[in-house]
Amino acid sequence: MNGQVIENFSAPTAPIHVLDDALVNKIAAGEVVERPASVVKELLENAVDAGATRLSITIENGGKTLIRVTDDGSGISPEDLPLAFARHATSKISSVEDLFSIQTMGFRGEALASIAGISHASIITRRSQDQQGWRINAHESVLEPAVPTSAPVGTTVEVRDLFYCVPARRKFLRSDATEFGHIQEMVLRIALAYPHIALMLSHNDRKVLDLPAASDHQVRIVEAFGGEFKNQLIPISYTDPNIQVRGFVGLPETARATTRFQYLFLNGRYIRDRSIFHALKEAYRGLIEPAAQPVGVLFLVMAPVAFDVNVHPQKTEVRFRDPNLAYRAVLAAIREQFLQRDLTPHVRLSAGGASGTDDVKTQAAQTRQIIADFFRQPQADSSKIDFPAATAGSSGSAPSSMVSQPYRAESHLQSKAFTPVPLPSVLSQQIPVQGELEPLPNHFMQFHDSYLVVQESDGILIIDQHALHERIIYEDLLARVRQGPLEAQRLLLPVVVSVAAGQLAIFERVKPLLVNLGIDVDVFDSGSVAVQSLPTLLARLNPTQFIRELLDKLLETSGRITDEELLHEVLDMAACKAAIKAGDPLTPDEIQALLRRREEVERSSNCPHGRPTTVRMSLRDLERQFKRR
Repeated sequence: MNGQVIENFSAPTAPIHVLDDALVNKIAAGEVVERPASVVKELLENAVDAGATRLSITIENGGKTLIRVTDDGSGISPEDLPLAFARHATSKISSVEDLFSIQTMGFRGEALASIAGISHASIITRRSQDQQGWRINAHESVLEPAVPTSAPVGTTVEVRDLFYCVPARRKFLRSDATEFGHIQEMVLRIALAYPHIALMLSHNDRKVLDLPAASDHQVRIVEAFGGEFKNQLIPISYTDPNIQVRGFVGLPETARATTRFQYLFLNGRYIRDRSIFHALKEAYRGLIEPAAQPVGVLFLVMAPVAFDVNVHPQKTEVRFRDPNLAYRAVLAAIREQFLQRDLTPHVRLSAGGASGTDDVKTQAAQTRQIIADFFRQPQADSSKIDFPAATAGSSGSAPSSMVSQPYRAESHLQSKAFTPVPLPSVLSQQIPVQGELEPLPNHFMQFHDSYLVVQESDGILIIDQHALHERIIYEDLLARVRQGPLEAQRLLLPVVVSVAAGQLAIFERVKPLLVNLGIDVDVFDSGSVAVQSLPTLLARLNPTQFIRELLDKLLETSGRITDEELLHEVLDMAACKAAIKAGDPLTPDEIQALLRRREEVERSSNCPHGRPTTVRMSLRDLERQFKRR
């Protein structure tokens, strides 16, 4: 406007009048039909409601020029066919009460009318009891008479030239590839929710998806997501009188950078719900890195009166009567399965085939060196090798795989002198456990003063000593904090820590939790705080470094953090700072204590930050590296 102010602007006035059906349908299409994928969604949902077991979707130019959906469902009677394109005409509800007990995918009766208002549309349909099929065409909401035609049992809906009569909408569509990507996502949602339906999707005469009917959801998920998820999915199940949760979640090692592999269905309908997806992520706390996203396909079943699906034109959002019910159920279902499983990831080794690339050769050589170091018998410089006294009943003639004395072989790994660092008392204080513990391994070693290699019956474990000890301390602190304040030891002299002005404001929020942890901190002056005591369990904690990093972290979030998140944040940092470090030599007794605690604590497969504490290498993988397989 070149800086000029528009004055006295007013809309033109006209008499009030009723809009014609064609214009009404174009307006309604703005809510129901956002892009070609919206058309595919509505047509697929109608096919599911019709009892289809096979679906064929044909797309041209990202759906802009052609969308054709063919099903083998129940079909439409010739008497009802003209009503299919009428607004608010439906066979799925008949009263106000029906809106609160929706059992079908579609129910508004707007979809086909809206689609026909902005395209050239047609329906070909036949019921099993009819001798012939019928066809009806619609152009900008104008219907042609239905005519008989040959057709198989089922329905084919064809939509051509989408938005041809609304060019302003058409120009906002993205590239063909982008629009087809959205269509493929819509098809995938139906495929995951209804594995008994066979689906075929083609684009510009190229078959993109061909999913046969599957026996269960797990088979369909692997077919849809890819073979890499085979044996990587954990079934979950939870039932109470108000909700049922079923589904599959990925092992922590399958976590991705985005939420692409997260799907939520309520009574067979795909929905989005931020709270439930937060429950999915929360269940993985401490098992994956904070920025990673878990894999999960969740199916919720609830009574229709417990939620309202009639709150969004595209029916992807619902309103729950009890918003916390689904959150609690999903969280409980996943955590229950995690507590029952060993989540230790397996090492992914190359097969080392005939290609003989440098990467494969290097990896194979490194693997052989690890195994050689592990099984090498100690020779010279045995003063650096610690052997505890032999246990009762041991025999000097036992084969090496049955040696009962744990040992560490340092001389051939590092030349520095062995100076054991005592572990914090947390390792010697047992937490009551349920059931029998597995016997401790009888063959292990520490190498590079950072990793432990432990023999198993079918392979070896490689353990990051810092990450494992971090998890042990974290779980110990969490259990004890929930019982009451930790036992604290007063420092001889307070440790004064300088802090920024903005951090002092956040400090008051953190102080009650720190006191509960046995960390007594007071404001010293306008630019510092004084640490008066530390918990006895965190003797290795550097108070200055811990307080500074904690306040820096909270300042980044501007203090917007829940009490639960704050608790975990403080415990994460405290455990990390107090744990043994990479480079700390351990005695055999200390290793034994660490391994014993590994069997006792929950989620020992990952540190509190989500990094793995342990990886497993099977004998099968080792044999492949040595070309025995």
